[in-house]
Amino acid sequence: MAVQNISDVSHTLTILEDDYLSQFITTNSENKCKNSVVQLTAEEQLKKLNKGLEYVDQLICDQTYDNHEELFNQVTWTENLESIINEISSQIQNLQSSIELLKCKIVDLFVKVQTQVIILNRLHAICDLLRKIMRTQSLTLQALDKENVMSSHSMLEIKELIEDKDLKEITFLSKDLIKLSNFCEKKCMIGLK
Repeated sequence: MAVQNISDVSHTLTILEDDYLSQFITTNSENKCKNSVVQLTAEEQLKKLNKGLEYVDQLICDQTYDNHEELFNQVTWTENLESIINEISSQIQNLQSSIELLKCKIVDLFVKVQTQVIILNRLHAICDLLRKIMRTQSLTLQALDKENVMSSHSMLEIKELIEDKDLKEITFLSKDLIKLSNFCEKKCMIGLK
């Protein structure tokens, strides 16, 4: 619906011909209001303004009547658009709540995985320590066996176990570590002779 300029309507001619009312309407050919003020009494000005308002009211009614289908379509379209916007808004809110829920689940899973990694690292350290304890006891038994000849690899392993600070902190291994240390010193002295 093209909005018509009031000066384009054929019935506006009567307003344009009136010197007082024409100062409130700009035509296509003149874009500025007339500078000349028509001298009328306040009562005459009110009458003319009321007449002009009635005329403008009539023009609005005519335009509404002539274009009622298009106006109705625009109102319907606006209502449809509003319902679509409301639906999109509710979907966005649902999406935001789903994102928050997913974010919480991801954070929870991350914390669980992080805890499991810490536990696995501790288990790995404990297993490594247990392996060293078993090897220390095994090498101690081998060292006490006089017939068993120790290889250079075993000797190197004994030295590493003696120097391991984690093993030094274990009380029940202290005797075995002392025995291995003495054995190692004896072998070194024998090797030097």
